[in-house]
Amino acid sequence: MVKPCERKNVAAYLMGIYQVSITRACKVIRLPKSMFYYSHRKDDSAVISKLEQLAENRPREGQDKFYGRIRSEGLKWNYKRVRRVYKMMGLNQRRKMKRRLPARVKQPLQQTQKANQTWSMDFMSDALQCKRKFRVLNIMDDYNRQAVNIEADYSMPSKRVVEAVRRAIHEFGKPEKIRVDNGPEFIGSDFADWCKSENITIQYIQPGKPTQNGYIERFNRTFRENVLDAHLFEDIMQVRVITEEWMDDYNNHRPHESLGGLSPVKYKETNAY
Repeated sequence: MVKPCERKNVAAYLMGIYQVSITRACKVIRLPKSMFYYSHRKDDSAVISKLEQLAENRPREGQDKFYGRIRSEGLKWNYKRVRRVYKMMGLNQRRKMKRRLPARVKQPLQQTQKANQTWSMDFMSDALQCKRKFRVLNIMDDYNRQAVNIEADYSMPSKRVVEAVRRAIHEFGKPEKIRVDNGPEFIGSDFADWCKSENITIQYIQPGKPTQNGYIERFNRTFRENVLDAHLFEDIMQVRVITEEWMDDYNNHRPHESLGGLSPVKYKETNAY
């Protein structure tokens, strides 16, 4: 059914295109002339402004909660009016809400003084020959740039991240702190709660600032150039085998410029105290 306000627009259109009178245009679309001249006198700007404010500050609340807040503030708008404006603004439709991150404090990237003082983690992605995508989780010790674990799989939720860190801890010991970005796997409750239970501090970098996790970013580049971009993988098992071989060479034999030309393992042995 066409609303009166829409029929008024049709009448105005007929008058403009066919140069007919108001009487003729209204008669054609069966719109009373009194309705054509009627002007809406209600000013809903205050209601609209208030609902916009509530929707922005309380995105998870709905019409009834908004109305309750409006009445508690002493505003005398009745329920029908609030509901009409609420629906007119489209607030009754499902709204996508962006998950808000806590404020991240900028912390300089410092050289650690001992092993297991700070680990860094990050994800990478690639695809097999069959175009199926997979992900790689890289974990390294900032002290000697040693890759303590590299996990490859099709899916890597928070629980898998916890398992990967546990395996690394079993072999190399527990870190005091882990530096990560704000990916969903790292801000998820599984990972955050586990780190809290293990007394491991999570250092989140600021969103959009990958340089604050520069050690793992540099490691990612080396891994991509020497493994992901250098091979065509048939299946995930092949990714794991080649990664394991490369990680052994990287940790034990590959000279690292920032370590004075020593490999990560050799640097750790030389500076052990």
